[in-house]
Amino acid sequence: MTTHDQWLPGQLLQQAREHSGLSKAEAARRSGLSESWWRRLETGINIRNGQRIPITATPEALAKAAQGVGLPVNKIFDAADIATTPDPDDLAEEIHTAAKRLPPHLQREALAFIRGLNVAARQAEES
Repeated sequence: MTTHDQWLPGQLLQQAREHSGLSKAEAARRSGLSESWWRRLETGINIRNGQRIPITATPEALAKAAQGVGLPVNKIFDAADIATTPDPDDLAEEIHTAAKRLPPHLQREALAFIRGLNVAARQAEES
């Protein structure tokens, strides 16, 4: 059951997990996260030396958690106040860096995909 003082991303994760009928352990497994990290994501709290400290969740961890319980990633990003529309220069650099990490055959597929997006964008502009 969600609590009133629980952070919003945690509430969304918990609601999606419960709606899917998943235990915390199963949701963590499906997300590729540890169960202890899942619990922290749901509560928004990490306990260190007996003190309750708000967690700082990375976008990657939140995205994995959301995908694990079928929650749209943009919904959890909105709840966590994470910008989903990056600066165009930062986005271009991130795409470039990610593409360089791919093996050559996947680089070609990624380029073909981007070219397809460009064609679709031009067609949408013309109509």
